[in-house]
Amino acid sequence: MTSKILAGAILLALAPALAAVRVKQVEKGSLAEFQKGSFVNVSIDGSGLLTLGPRLKGVAGPAEEFYLSAAAGGNGELYLGTGHHAAVYRLGADGKADKIFQGEQLDVYALLVAANGDLLVGTSPNGRVFRINKERKASELFRPDEKFIWDLAEDAQGNILCALGNTGAVFSIGKNGTAENLLTAEDAHIVRLHVTRDGAVLAGSGDRGILYEIRNRKVRVLFDSPLEEIKGIASDGEGNVYFAAVRGVPAPQAAKEIEIGAPAAAKAENAEKEPPRERSILYLLRPDGVVETLWSSTEEIIYDVYYDAQAQAAVIGTGNAGRVYRVDRSGAFSQLCESESAQVYRIAGGAPGRGYFLVANNTPAVTQVEAVPSSSGTYYSEVFDARIQSRFGRLTWNAEGGGAGAVSFAVRLGNSDYPDRSWTAWSAPFTDPENSLIATGGYRFLQVKIVLSAASPGSGPLLSGYRIHYLTDNLRPEVGTPLVQRPGERKPVADTTPPRKYLHVTWEASDPNQDRLNYTLSLRRLPGNDWLTLRKDLRERWYYLDCELFADGKYQLKVQADDGLDNAPAWARSAARASAPFILDSTAPLLAEFAVEGRSVRFRAADEASAVAAAWYSLDGREWVPLLPDDQVGDSRSESFRFELAGGAGPRALFIKLSDELGNEKVFQKTI
Repeated sequence: MTSKILAGAILLALAPALAAVRVKQVEKGSLAEFQKGSFVNVSIDGSGLLTLGPRLKGVAGPAEEFYLSAAAGGNGELYLGTGHHAAVYRLGADGKADKIFQGEQLDVYALLVAANGDLLVGTSPNGRVFRINKERKASELFRPDEKFIWDLAEDAQGNILCALGNTGAVFSIGKNGTAENLLTAEDAHIVRLHVTRDGAVLAGSGDRGILYEIRNRKVRVLFDSPLEEIKGIASDGEGNVYFAAVRGVPAPQAAKEIEIGAPAAAKAENAEKEPPRERSILYLLRPDGVVETLWSSTEEIIYDVYYDAQAQAAVIGTGNAGRVYRVDRSGAFSQLCESESAQVYRIAGGAPGRGYFLVANNTPAVTQVEAVPSSSGTYYSEVFDARIQSRFGRLTWNAEGGGAGAVSFAVRLGNSDYPDRSWTAWSAPFTDPENSLIATGGYRFLQVKIVLSAASPGSGPLLSGYRIHYLTDNLRPEVGTPLVQRPGERKPVADTTPPRKYLHVTWEASDPNQDRLNYTLSLRRLPGNDWLTLRKDLRERWYYLDCELFADGKYQLKVQADDGLDNAPAWARSAARASAPFILDSTAPLLAEFAVEGRSVRFRAADEASAVAAAWYSLDGREWVPLLPDDQVGDSRSESFRFELAGGAGPRALFIKLSDELGNEKVFQKTI
């Protein structure tokens, strides 16, 4: 087989420096990736190989809230137990659904077609067991002091076995109606029963997840699961037993992303361990008593186990994605089919050569899995999001078998995340696995449809993966408004010795294509002057603007970002954003109109660009004394000051220090 395509919907770059102009790819070829889509008559194995699945046939069921139990008759009919009306229906091969029993309780959790053709019905709560003969006459067979009848089975002698709760018991009811207690477990519920070919009765508990064996009326534990409930038991003709254990059955939900994990380790005796991650585990009990893990999931819950003798594998129904898996004795598995309902709740074996029935809930449905493969099937991918409108190009895939035309692809595209009327129609089929061209641009979302077909039964193709090439439109960068901060409001983060008089400029920028960005800084003096380029080829999103290089005044700064580092010149895009006006001021205020009249001193402080923020005086070099302007508020480029001197007469040295709002300071000395 050709080598498999690497799994995962991933964007690949030819080289970091050419990421944006590089044709990208979306690839799919693993189980986890394919399971994000939906399947119609298509199966997939554990390695991600798509094949035609079994032929499925919908069976019309009754309008009931829940389908809780099922049993198949020998003539192709199916008996269905429902809730919450405790009704039993016969679904015939003619497609009719006939109600044959109506109980007084709420639910029918257990059904059994006996060897003589009678139907046994277990109702709950306040459990009762009824026998319905071929004439559809019902009679009460067993009335235990129990709430629930969880399961029914028949041994080789024709005794009816009942799994009960709330006392966790197993009873055997003889043909004469005599009831015998075979097991009273420490568990509150025994939920599953199975009789092996050699006559052993297997019972699964619903509290501690224990598998019991009852043989010749002697009870022993075969396996103590790390999970809480044994959810299904089946066996093959060679003495191998398949059984499932589950933890915490959740409320129904339509989950689609499921993780299938590696086999979980068995619980060690008397060992303290963290609770297992697995929500369900399928085990194999070999004839020599060894228990192996075949399949596990951290998300999916196994609801039932059935053995398909024709495929020589166990079939498990799961929720809450409605998937059915087939697992063989070696642990190799495949997703056989997928229900539109959330839980495949029961699997009932049909007549030889007729396959089996899947009974699902949320919503209730019955499907017959026939014993022959489908002649055609369809897979629908999840919606792929290129994140940006793109041009989609070549589609390639790896497939074997089936002949020409056995695999075809179609695509549809749109700009909403869900296919609606705004999307394109499905394209004409693509059939060339090496050179199929989508050749469509202007769309962000894409969905794939794959059709598999077989010329004859068993001759279908095998698809291991596909790849779609696409090129995203190059969008212009996005630049935030530059922020110009005064000295001292933000500590420099990269330059430990910036100029004493500077402004710290920062900005935010991003690129929708995730390209690297190059920045150009320009400055202009207001009003009306041309832009002056300060720096080119900046990679950082910050800059220290040296105020002493420019005349005092009002300015505006512009940041331009371009993605030319990752794009050819013809594809490169740019965007620019200007800051709010700000003041550049590197000179201190000037002292003017200085006068002394007796002990009174007055002067005016003026600054060309910014407000006079503060003033102090010092007499004879003593401490600095702060001054307030005449109007009490330092908020103008020109402020008047007046103060009274203290002390004796004679020549003295007066120092006056002025500061503007940008921190520029100067000291003036006067002799008075």
